[in-house]
Amino acid sequence: MSSNIADIYNLPIKSTRSGSLFMAFSYPTKISPETIAVYILAHTKPGDTVLDVFGGSGTTGLAALLCDNPNDRLKELIKESNIEVEYGPRTAYVSEISGLGSFVSEVMTSKINSIEFQNEATTLLKRVQERAENLYDTEDPNGIRGIIRHVIYTEFLICKNCSYETSFSDACVIEDPISIQHSWKCSKCNSENLNNDSKRVLEKVYDPILKKKREVRKRRPYRIYGQTGNVKWKRTVQRSDQPEEEWINKANIASIPVNEIEWGDLYRSGYHNGIDYLHDFYTTRNITVLSIFWDELKNSKIEYREALKLWILSYNSSHSTLMTRVVLKKNQSDFVLTGAQPGVLYISSLPVEKNIILGLQRKIKTFSSAFKIVESSNSVVNTLWGSSSTLAIPDKSIDYVFTDPPFGDYIPYSELNFINEAWLNRITEKKEEAIISKSQKKGASDYELLLTSVFTEVNRVLKDNSHASVVFHSASAKVWNALKATFKNSHFEVINNSVLQKEQASFKQTNSKISVKGDAVLLLAKGHTKVNNQFNHVSNILTELVRVAKLDNNPSELENERLYSRYVGYCMSNHMEVELDAKDFYSQVSELING
Repeated sequence: MSSNIADIYNLPIKSTRSGSLFMAFSYPTKISPETIAVYILAHTKPGDTVLDVFGGSGTTGLAALLCDNPNDRLKELIKESNIEVEYGPRTAYVSEISGLGSFVSEVMTSKINSIEFQNEATTLLKRVQERAENLYDTEDPNGIRGIIRHVIYTEFLICKNCSYETSFSDACVIEDPISIQHSWKCSKCNSENLNNDSKRVLEKVYDPILKKKREVRKRRPYRIYGQTGNVKWKRTVQRSDQPEEEWINKANIASIPVNEIEWGDLYRSGYHNGIDYLHDFYTTRNITVLSIFWDELKNSKIEYREALKLWILSYNSSHSTLMTRVVLKKNQSDFVLTGAQPGVLYISSLPVEKNIILGLQRKIKTFSSAFKIVESSNSVVNTLWGSSSTLAIPDKSIDYVFTDPPFGDYIPYSELNFINEAWLNRITEKKEEAIISKSQKKGASDYELLLTSVFTEVNRVLKDNSHASVVFHSASAKVWNALKATFKNSHFEVINNSVLQKEQASFKQTNSKISVKGDAVLLLAKGHTKVNNQFNHVSNILTELVRVAKLDNNPSELENERLYSRYVGYCMSNHMEVELDAKDFYSQVSELING
């Protein structure tokens, strides 16, 4: 093993959730391309070929492009890693089963001309503004014409005692400082009701897209935030505000996908009641504006249409739907606006409608900056859409593999990506999606088999003396042991391990009941695992991990989450059963640290 490879497994490599390449398109469990480029540069030389078999949104492809044309962030990481590298072009294959992920990869690595893209996006935006006319126009509190920045909607609650109906905003929102009560008193009968236990009001409405009446959850505008000139303002809804039925008349209904939602693990009977079709995730106004954007693509230059689609979709599921939220912060006088909650399809009782035109206007610069970074690279990226269990790649032709497989039941990608995939008409084939899923009837053994089919292909295409880096994250021993069995069955051994230091944890890593901050990085080589019996009992392993961590001057090495990543890395390197889930591990290791 070269000193470069050994060196980068001796310390955690940082992965930041920032920069235009990362921020252009949000995707679950994404690793920054600059971080991946460090691994590629350490394991390869110019002219080598790299493979990612769980390619996600194509960040390994972007990393390969950076190897020939490094940005300042990559140079900084290389300096911090203290390794000698040789910049220059690489060839990359990015294989991804997801319809959305493979599309993002194709576009982001296609070396789009940044200036031409900016011109095309700006022109498209103007055409949409002309067709949408006054859809986001409104009056400010003084009756002067302004534009809507966003609108907070409210659901309606039913009293459990007398069935009286009231808006969530009237019943539960307390003003200045802003807060939300967990219970509410019925204004008619004075009975106490819990928010979470209260039934929501449903109503029958005419659906102009399906051309029939349907029962949906009742929602009405509650508060409008707008701008007149340079002055921002807010007000309650008033009679002069446009009625919804006028908005849909501007839509090109033929551009709106009529897709019934294939609900799976993310379905919640509470807040998904009445969300049966794609367009149910949107207000009438925003589905109208999106339909105009999609229809106007036909008037854009053909060579930029895919990039323009990606730009539109980058704002779609995260900001254009009813999943957009407001949150509370201590001692604030008003709500704080944010986007959709990552990793779920949650719709709150106060959903938000954002001005899509303003949002996409702001994103033009992000995309243009991202395209500019990689447009002059001489590296070549090939995106393969489909399962990696069958790769159209010759035997022993790959010099290095970098990949991060789906983390068990952590993210149901196909369900989460459905909203964007429906617009693209690129729906993921779920049969070979490597996840643990109740709705897909896939358990840990199915997950293991699907992973094994992919890593068997990796073994076939990887050169004999080359390596694979696998990034993985789970709080479940069951999931780790499925991965361990995968490596054994596909004839790989773990020869080293480290930790990926994520500077900002994902939503699920932060909010899970038992979280694991930072991902394990496992270095694989072809062969059969040799067991090291130096510490063959879990208590001995934990004692040694804590002893080594205390010798380090970095306090983060003694964090429970970091130690768990070290623990599973040790077990995987020695082909030992991972006996402890994160919860049990934290309990035992805390006693050792504080003892």
